[in-house]
Amino acid sequence: MDQLFSRANAQRLKKEVTEQVSERGKFLSGKLYNSLNTLHVTDYYADVEIEKLLLRQKEIEVQNITKPHLPPEAKGMVYFSPSGASKCNRELYFKAKNCTKDEMPFYPYHKRWTRNGTAIHEAVQRDLLYIEKYVPDAPFKVARNDKGMPMWEETIKTYKVIEHDGVQFGLYGMSDGILVHQEDNTQVGFEFKTKSTTIGAVGNYKMKDAQEGHKIQCTAYALLFGIYEHLIVYESLAKDKWTANENAKLDLRVFYHQVKPEDVNALLDKCAYITRCVETETVPPKESDKCLFCPYKGICEEVDHEENK
Repeated sequence: MDQLFSRANAQRLKKEVTEQVSERGKFLSGKLYNSLNTLHVTDYYADVEIEKLLLRQKEIEVQNITKPHLPPEAKGMVYFSPSGASKCNRELYFKAKNCTKDEMPFYPYHKRWTRNGTAIHEAVQRDLLYIEKYVPDAPFKVARNDKGMPMWEETIKTYKVIEHDGVQFGLYGMSDGILVHQEDNTQVGFEFKTKSTTIGAVGNYKMKDAQEGHKIQCTAYALLFGIYEHLIVYESLAKDKWTANENAKLDLRVFYHQVKPEDVNALLDKCAYITRCVETETVPPKESDKCLFCPYKGICEEVDHEENK
């Protein structure tokens, strides 16, 4: 009876915690969504103070172009980046081994696709600065470093050495931003993604939640920056027709994600496993559902051929 009672209590507690997290998630994601929409119906002029700050940010990015890609402590160490955290173990193994990448066919529209996504990233970060100044009772402000710069991209690029399960590896990267929820002064990670195919890609029918790979990316941010709450924003670059007005299809979605201890352990286990594979030169199994954008298809096929002999 005591065992049944304990299990029932545990399930009830889990349900209560989940509901609390869900309510906070709805609250924070709703606040950010409404703030973005409020800004985008507000008539405002360019703000000299904000635009100067963005120019200083751009200057830092330009200066970093000529700097080494990795810090000295990364030399000879297997390292991982947040954007690659959810990739196939075999792809990450090939990357760590500095294997030759395939010559990928690249067409002009591919470049315009990626160029547009990068441009929107910069535009939405600019929006965040305008929101905190021009949206009444703005729920978020952009966190600043000790030099007063927005905490995003190059200003927070970090390398962290991690020891887990008997091996040592590095985690290196930056994020789209860190926000401060002004009501309780908590930091919340900001992650921005674009969709370039159809506006339906971010609609309620196709998109029920943030993508799993983007949640794992947030887990890497938790390890790098110690932030466990994240808001993942998706914007469709395709828009409804201009005259749709109030009936326009959704082009913007905001999802809340809280990184849990088990998420952190799962990512650490993955990184430790790949590191050990590199050290022992053991090629991990292929994850066939992650092959589309892999740049190591050629060497992967060679491995499969050798294994099937």
